[in-house]
Amino acid sequence: MNPARIEKFARIADALRCPLCGAEMTLQGASLRCGRGHGFDIAAKGYVNLLRRAVHDDYDAGFFEARSHILKAGFYRHVLDALLDALDGAKLAGPVLDAGCGEGYYAKALAETLDVPVIGLDNSRDAIVRAARGGNGVCWLVSDVANLPVRDGAVGCVLNIFTPANYAEFTRVLAEGGWLVKVVPGPDHLVELRELAGERLRHASHSNRRVVEHLERHMALERRLRTRATFDVAPDQVDDLLRMTPLLFGVDTAELPRDRVHSVTVDAELLIAR
Repeated sequence: MNPARIEKFARIADALRCPLCGAEMTLQGASLRCGRGHGFDIAAKGYVNLLRRAVHDDYDAGFFEARSHILKAGFYRHVLDALLDALDGAKLAGPVLDAGCGEGYYAKALAETLDVPVIGLDNSRDAIVRAARGGNGVCWLVSDVANLPVRDGAVGCVLNIFTPANYAEFTRVLAEGGWLVKVVPGPDHLVELRELAGERLRHASHSNRRVVEHLERHMALERRLRTRATFDVAPDQVDDLLRMTPLLFGVDTAELPRDRVHSVTVDAELLIAR
């Protein structure tokens, strides 16, 4: 195994705790181990699987492959730029934790920019295997957002990007004065796909009111930033667009008139809290 894929975990080992018993973790050889005998090997591709049982849902390898294609095409670059701007100059008291990192698009970019370690965590092994490809400085973990393998007060910033939150865990692991940056869909997000699916969707419109209210019950919301852009869609990108969004989970996309998709809007709001 490439030694760099082991050594990067030395930078975060003191921030971790065992997901089974809560004891402190240390890096021993090519494994993360706690004092009570629980051990988790670092895979050859440079990630650690901390889940004892695999998660089976719609977020499968095909979903992450399609989303990777759309991300590489630049459809979410303005969201990444807004995130980088939000963290520019921030004095972080510990690592950044991307909770629900998926294929690692945002975590990889932050690792190249920030001077603190970046942890990318997702409960999907398919996502983390894809994220770890090619070798990079992010510490990738397969684990549960509802049971973060992170010690109390150990991270300087939690990212939660287009994925469900667990505020009890987020506030537990954040250092004093630490930041949460939650990214949620804006009102026009993928509006073209909403219109295409029409009555097949459970919710034709979108509002962040309840999301914001729920966040504010746990943390102090300090800033809200919105970023929005519309892109032309090539015919060979339509399948990936329809495959990569949870918006269409439960919709038979084979029934949709794909030839009507000529553009797509990516609308996001950053909720910045402490």
